[in-house]
Amino acid sequence: MDPRHLTARRVGRVICIRSNPACLMRSIVVRWDDDDDEEELEEIEFGPLKD
Repeated sequence: MDPRHLTARRVGRVICIRSNPACLMRSIVVRWDDDDDEEELEEIEFGPLKD
């Protein structure tokens, strides 16, 4: 689910997790089910990932 729009119930699939070695922050690439777009979200937008 899209953490920025909890009421919209936008659902997608994570297709890639990227790490930035300079700042130690990760990002995820999501393919949204409703319009088949891909979007990259920074870890600060969705919270920390559990390893």
